[in-house]
Amino acid sequence: MMMNGTLIAATSLYFIQALLISAQNFFGPRTLLFGVSVPATETQDLAVRRIRVQYIFLMGIIVLVMAAACFSLIRYLGNAHALVYFLIALLLQFPLSGIAIAICRQSALRLNATRGWQVPIENRRSAIISSRRFRSPVLGLPWFGAHLAVIVVCVVIALVKWNDIPVYFAIHRNADRMPDWYSWYSTKSISSVFYENFGQLIGTGLFMLLNLIAARIRTSLDPNDPDGSLQKQIQYKRINSFVIWGISLGLTVFLGLFQAGRIYSFKLDLWINLTFALMLTAYLLLLGMLVYSRAKGLDQLRDFSSQENHHWKMTGTFYCNPDDPAIFVPKPYGMGWTVNIAKPMGRLTISAIVGIPLLFLVWVWLLSK
Repeated sequence: MMMNGTLIAATSLYFIQALLISAQNFFGPRTLLFGVSVPATETQDLAVRRIRVQYIFLMGIIVLVMAAACFSLIRYLGNAHALVYFLIALLLQFPLSGIAIAICRQSALRLNATRGWQVPIENRRSAIISSRRFRSPVLGLPWFGAHLAVIVVCVVIALVKWNDIPVYFAIHRNADRMPDWYSWYSTKSISSVFYENFGQLIGTGLFMLLNLIAARIRTSLDPNDPDGSLQKQIQYKRINSFVIWGISLGLTVFLGLFQAGRIYSFKLDLWINLTFALMLTAYLLLLGMLVYSRAKGLDQLRDFSSQENHHWKMTGTFYCNPDDPAIFVPKPYGMGWTVNIAKPMGRLTISAIVGIPLLFLVWVWLLSK
């Protein structure tokens, strides 16, 4: 069975992640209810608040049922096996939260039909032209030099210690330093020794892309306060950029440590603790961003051109409007942005974000063959 400390850390991360997923319901424009436009005078209506509470209730049921099922499976397993089920439970929170979102969106649409809300769509927006008066809304490329420095250090250490690396080694080991049930072995080669470094480069590139996307997001201004809304847009993008940079740097460091542990056979417990620490740091960064944005009113920024309900597909998760030139638009609930899947570049972006990590995992699997 998983050790008490590990079990407590895993359980804490599981419920912190569930809290973050659930909390997004209360962040973002209050005039949007799961993608359904709500008049400003109705945002505190009892029926509107009941739908938001409904989401918390549904997520609570999903989270508790998964936690009970996971605990029943791992209670008699060792750390290596138990962590797999734990990671599966973590990942399942995201697609299963879509069920709760779909149910609540349908409730919001029914309420909209019953109340007959007619929310005027503001089509006026300002095109922002680059100006020396404004700093870049995101961190510049030099900031990602920290990632490259970590990668260089990892590569240099591996080269210096090359002769100490076994010719034939296990990629995964359990807490007793024995190869776990996957029996993943590989012969020493450039690809097997340095594949975490390739992963670091790929991950850094993807996060640099996300950072660039944040800079290119359409800036929709409030006609009543264009200067103030512009400054808020810039501040909001900069906060997201800092979070992207921090999480990506943590991931780069973790892959470097994992590489060292794999080559020199550190105990699994060390990597469990490092993983929990890095994940907790990432969650705290996201939670801090949510709280700060709400305190400063940055979560109330709206993109007027993408508010119409019929443009949102798949439970309101993806934006689909071929007439809108924007590739990325703000999410209809929570915070962050989503993709305009009606645009080829939008579909290509989704394919890259999902496909590249999958290809990397396939490459790792092939190394074990």
